[in-house]
Amino acid sequence: MMIALFSATASLRRRSRLALVALCIVTATAFPGPAGLRQEEGRPRYADIIQLYERFVAERLAYDRIPGLSVGFIKNDFSWSRGFGWADVENNVPAKAESAYRLASVTKTVTAVAVLALAEEGQIDLDAPIQQYVPYFPRKKWPVTVRQLLGHIGGISHYRNETDENHIKEPKNTREALAIFQDFDLVAEPGTRYTYSTYGYNLLGAVIEAVSGLPYGEFVNSRIFDPLDMSDTRLDHPLEIIPNRVRGYQLISGELKNSEYVDISSRFAGGGLRSTVVDLLKFARGIINRRLLQEATWRQMFASMVLRNRLLTDYGMGWRVEPWNGHFAVDHGGSQPETKTHLIIFPKDKFALAIACNLEDVNLQPYIRRLIASVLGEDVNGNAYAADKALRSICEAIYQVFGHGLSAYEWTGAPLSESRDDLKNAFEAFNDWVNEESLRRDYEGTKKKIQSGIHPVSKQPFTMVGSYMAQVLEEERGRDELSLYHRRGPFAFFNDYIRVADSSPKRHPHFRTEFKKLIAAWALDWEKASSDDIRWVAITPGTDFGELIPRLQDVFAGAAVYPDFTPDLADAAQYYLEKGEAARNIMILALGRNLYPGSPLLAASLGFTRFWMGDVESGRQLMREAHDCDPMDDALRPRQFIASMRRLVEANKLKEAEGLGLMGAEFNPKDPDLPTALGELSLRMGQQDKAVEYLKKALRIDPNFEKAITRLKAIKK
Repeated sequence: MMIALFSATASLRRRSRLALVALCIVTATAFPGPAGLRQEEGRPRYADIIQLYERFVAERLAYDRIPGLSVGFIKNDFSWSRGFGWADVENNVPAKAESAYRLASVTKTVTAVAVLALAEEGQIDLDAPIQQYVPYFPRKKWPVTVRQLLGHIGGISHYRNETDENHIKEPKNTREALAIFQDFDLVAEPGTRYTYSTYGYNLLGAVIEAVSGLPYGEFVNSRIFDPLDMSDTRLDHPLEIIPNRVRGYQLISGELKNSEYVDISSRFAGGGLRSTVVDLLKFARGIINRRLLQEATWRQMFASMVLRNRLLTDYGMGWRVEPWNGHFAVDHGGSQPETKTHLIIFPKDKFALAIACNLEDVNLQPYIRRLIASVLGEDVNGNAYAADKALRSICEAIYQVFGHGLSAYEWTGAPLSESRDDLKNAFEAFNDWVNEESLRRDYEGTKKKIQSGIHPVSKQPFTMVGSYMAQVLEEERGRDELSLYHRRGPFAFFNDYIRVADSSPKRHPHFRTEFKKLIAAWALDWEKASSDDIRWVAITPGTDFGELIPRLQDVFAGAAVYPDFTPDLADAAQYYLEKGEAARNIMILALGRNLYPGSPLLAASLGFTRFWMGDVESGRQLMREAHDCDPMDDALRPRQFIASMRRLVEANKLKEAEGLGLMGAEFNPKDPDLPTALGELSLRMGQQDKAVEYLKKALRIDPNFEKAITRLKAIKK
């Protein structure tokens, strides 16, 4: 197997710039997983895992065209980090563990800890209106509290005019940074909508300064960085000498270019820090070891906000809160000119990962997933595929129960409720919603109920069921056995609970007979289809798809559920499309559709390819086919259409982008984002009247939709 590796040797340094933009064709296959490794006596812990991961990163970087990347992890008392590629391509400076990257929005995690530290001291009331601490900030239609800002539910706008606000060159002090958005109307009544906002975190930075009497940078340095020995973390500054500062890059028409210079003091508390993965891991260790804040505050910070409509936001105070394969995990990503970053922490597992690169708008998830799975010894490709949309929805419910229930139990040490009445109602809700009959009778209505299963609006029956199942399995099999379900997966989790419950029919709530039969069959299918050599398959654009897909078809033959590689196949196909190799793109997607015949994602991806090639009518047909496969699939959500429209616009395929956007608006008639995007596209095409109509349509859907309001005002000027 030929693998493209980055090397620090002098000969390769001379060729580094070409290596970054040239595609090295490799044959990708399965990387052995931790389950197959045996630690030799005398070898360092994780040595084999690290060696395999380094091999994976070196190969993947060439395809993603990332100049430089630094990554590391901690597990218990073990720590590892290193750099790959180049911190500075022009001057042949290798990236290393100590390379200093802009953190972008990972900064928000630091700001949240700082605010909560002051709240613990009684200096900040989380439920006080913001003007109590920043009196010069204008009052809005509704009061906005500190707590709401921490959870992005305060109605504060994010970037409104990206043309101006994302290209600021001049440094800003706190008052000037707040002046950018202080006159913006709220985008929604606080508490009613999750609206991610860097500006809201700038406002929190102003609160920190007002209460502490120190500039934001000085306060976080004294209260967080110094105690944790984070000596390489600071506010970014263009004039300061910052050791190991990396140079940032972007891809323009597939070619590597320097990033545009943007001064990030205008987003100081929401995205203004620069640091290293080494320091981020020190921060993570401080969180795991409960330094800086009291136990109760950590738990408060890591609890998802709940909107007035009783839906979870999956975001607490400065952290995204979402299970990872049944583990309790918190994380935050960052993206801005020069950088892409991510920090994820598994507090109960005493495990954390930090990663940063110097290329904008790149997908770091393959690197994150591979390292987490390697260290924890779990599936890289854990999601299950079923050909039928009703069965896929049942899979979704099973994964929700497993992920949210098991993580909640491990985090709290108790089920969500121990009331027998609550458990009875929760199991009844699951049994009523998660069955083929209900889904085939009323697919969209039942699917919405399934999607509500983890939320307080439905009294969280799925989390309640899953956490109770975890308690029962721990009582029967012990804690060590319970932890094995992270690797064995949700079908084994359900199947084993059913066996325990059936052996004590009066003690434990039950699932319906038809569901128990389904789970028993699926557990066998999954055990066969997700063997070690399959679960560790690494798909890249260099994979020999003509060899891999038939091999997977043989393994998956006869199984009703099997590992879902569709996102990786779609990503690999997209790579070749943007490289100008449409035939290879179509080949990958066609082979993928043979393996996953009911996949909305692969049908939509092939539809996008047809739009890209100018065959709008074929593109429409394939998008409708994707919609028929599952009208509620993530591949057909507004954000996916808007991202695809953006790629078409960047390639100067404006009519094709409009055609795709119209399909998206047809499939999502209650979403104002798509007509707004069509309005912006019409302006770019010089069709002002058409743009006005699209924007007015967006406002008919949502009269308070700020993007459409802003664009209309700009046109009228």
